[in-house]
Amino acid sequence: MAFVEVDGSQGEGGGQILRTAVAFSAIKRVPVRVVKIRAGREVPGLKRQHLSALLTLARIFGGELSGAEEGSSAVSFVPGKPRLQELAIDMGTAASITLVLQAVVPAVSLSGSKLSLGLTGGTDVPWSPTFDYFQRVVREGYRSMGIKVDVTSSRRGYYPRGGGRVTASIEPCESVLPLDMTSRSEVTGVRLLSRCAKLPRGVAERQMASASEIISRSGMHIEAADVSEEQADSPGSSILAYSVGAHALLGSDAIGAKGKPAEEVGREAASRFVAMARSGGCLDSNLADMLVPLLALAPGPSRVRVPEVTPHLQSGLHLAEQFVQFEWSVESEGGSALVTLRPKGT
Repeated sequence: MAFVEVDGSQGEGGGQILRTAVAFSAIKRVPVRVVKIRAGREVPGLKRQHLSALLTLARIFGGELSGAEEGSSAVSFVPGKPRLQELAIDMGTAASITLVLQAVVPAVSLSGSKLSLGLTGGTDVPWSPTFDYFQRVVREGYRSMGIKVDVTSSRRGYYPRGGGRVTASIEPCESVLPLDMTSRSEVTGVRLLSRCAKLPRGVAERQMASASEIISRSGMHIEAADVSEEQADSPGSSILAYSVGAHALLGSDAIGAKGKPAEEVGREAASRFVAMARSGGCLDSNLADMLVPLLALAPGPSRVRVPEVTPHLQSGLHLAEQFVQFEWSVESEGGSALVTLRPKGT
């Protein structure tokens, strides 16, 4: 049996290489072996959230999975045909739900399958997209490519206890739709969501106030500002600034931490959003990391303007080349970059 061998230490060397590799493996039904997993990290190897994504995909696709244990530096995955339409997973910790969804949603949808998936774990935790970002921005990005998923959260999960609950309903997609997102009018309308749990409501309000000040000073209009108190097992907070439409999908989030002022959390998300909006990019950098490699699967050419080509994006495109015959190029223009992908021979 021929495996596609993926070097997990390439480029940025993080867990996204693993998630993208197993997703492409499931979609293309090609066995994959990933070695040197997170080799450049202070604590290398598989962590719980990476393991959760692997085990979830193995259960959905009925595949053969080896090396799947915490700390492992190499795993092999031989995908089968999708066999489940309903599944519930409790990750037992604050492992990131959104990172699991990042692997599972395209793998299931682009395999022509549907799935109702319940996940218990972390919804808003460090080094991963917040649930609000996934629901309001990533989901819209998937929809623009023909991948339909609805996600809801009945409870938030913060570090260290997790306990957040999310339900995802994934629909089948026969083929990725090419994207042409190269120009947009200036972003003027911004929406803000500020959440907290097991903390005074004033924490979310202070996050919102500092973010609103930065957005307003930039000359952008705040279309909506929502402050809410959530149910959770551990105290925590988050904020999202976003703007989504036919010509731009931009979002920036931040989470609270012990000893980190609420005002700083708001400023962090808003300042990053303003910088991306001013870059001229049509997709924010994090969204581009997730979506652009999947465009290699589209039957026609795609052109996408991004604020920058990150190490994550470069790694994702090089990885896609191991599964799909396509060509890609990058052209820097001012404060942004134009990424073009096309099937080979077109």
